[in-house]
Amino acid sequence: MRQNCHSILKWSFLTGTSTILLKLCYENFLRSAITTTNRSSSTYENALTSWASTGKRSIASPTRLIDTKLRDDLQLIGAQVYFRHGARTPLHLLPGLEEISYSKEHIGSYPFSKWDIKLITKLGNNVVSRDKISSANDIIGDRVRHLKVEIKPNNEKKTVHFQSSSGDRVVTGQLTALGEKQLYELGKTIRKEIIKEDGSGLIPMVYDPKIVYCRSTFMDRTVASARSFLAGLFSSPEKGDKIQAKGAFEIEVHNFPDEDMFPNSHAYPILKKCLTAVQLYSSLHDDHDLKKARQALIDRIGVTDYSDGILELYDDIVSRQAHNFSIPKDFSELTKDFEVMSAREFVSMATSIGFDVFIRATCGPLLYLMRENFDSIAKNYLENNENKSYQKLFLYSGHDTTLVPLAMALEIFDMRWPKYASHILMKYFISKTNPKETYVAVNYAGEPQILPNCDSYYCPYSTFMGNLQNRFEKPKFINKH
Repeated sequence: MRQNCHSILKWSFLTGTSTILLKLCYENFLRSAITTTNRSSSTYENALTSWASTGKRSIASPTRLIDTKLRDDLQLIGAQVYFRHGARTPLHLLPGLEEISYSKEHIGSYPFSKWDIKLITKLGNNVVSRDKISSANDIIGDRVRHLKVEIKPNNEKKTVHFQSSSGDRVVTGQLTALGEKQLYELGKTIRKEIIKEDGSGLIPMVYDPKIVYCRSTFMDRTVASARSFLAGLFSSPEKGDKIQAKGAFEIEVHNFPDEDMFPNSHAYPILKKCLTAVQLYSSLHDDHDLKKARQALIDRIGVTDYSDGILELYDDIVSRQAHNFSIPKDFSELTKDFEVMSAREFVSMATSIGFDVFIRATCGPLLYLMRENFDSIAKNYLENNENKSYQKLFLYSGHDTTLVPLAMALEIFDMRWPKYASHILMKYFISKTNPKETYVAVNYAGEPQILPNCDSYYCPYSTFMGNLQNRFEKPKFINKH
């Protein structure tokens, strides 16, 4: 195409029509570029939906090692982390499987993650008092179930549905001590990437909300996970792993009914058009592997008219595995492939309304804020002549359904349901020689990624943004950091 345009331009200068033809060549090139971008997006969407339907990948996974060595010409200037909460009690108890009894050790706090927190409660852009917004407990509190716990009154062990005189309880969906530990350890892992004991890292060793922004969904387990992550991030090995912070960890939460950090049909009604589990499995033929696997477990637990999918059936099993509880051999065998099947089921239901439509309605607002955050980092870095504090690290504590749409949007989804404490880390770099050049490097679940249309781990920021051009959704209430 370049050769054709060159020939046309050469001729046009001779005929006096260069301006018109130059415009035509440019428009032709632009249309070709857009077509190429859309074709790339379509290829990924088709590969993902095909895998969800058949279980077979049409695009081979990269086998070459990814070079993550820091380039000498780049300077780390910012980062963003999106993570799933830690291990919890199940949300869905599996019928036909004897309920687990939790010990006080399971439901207590992980001691190293203890620290005061200050909730910044927001309604839209405005900071409001706690009574002005609703948490998850306010909305769904009456739907939680009390679970069994082992207690030893007078040294006699017995199992009860636990409710102590202090008001402590064990309920479905509750973060456990293990869950807090997982996020604490994740914080320590990320610390190695961005904090240096000599003070030369991205952020200081002492917590400062002017430099670190943290947001969580307004749910006990995600708020506690955010606290645990921050505790690990600011635990100094040089000082006996003591938390280095001058005050409470500030964690921003929003009105839960309007939350846009997970698929929320209340905030984005288009999501109500996604297939339900019943609709999906009614549409599949009886020999489909997803339908057969789901039905086999339903038959085992002895229920009829089960309305949930593989993901809900798997929830109790995953929680037991995380906490090292025993699982009957036949249940383990029936659910051995559910980590992948849960992801396939989710993708099949989600993309029934269209890939980009689903992405915009689920993580489009987060992608928008991600772009705002990166742009703010670059602007402050270039204009910060007086060494004023500004936010360089942005943390988001969410759910598995926060991570999966993000991974799909970035085209790095590994086709497995994310484990507790899974995360996406995005590091932001600037060229030391040309400040107009910036780069993004992404890790998913601890693994470095080669992003679409990029040749290496360090993806040009313009390319990164170009990949997402149809997937941003302006939040209904934009946060101002």
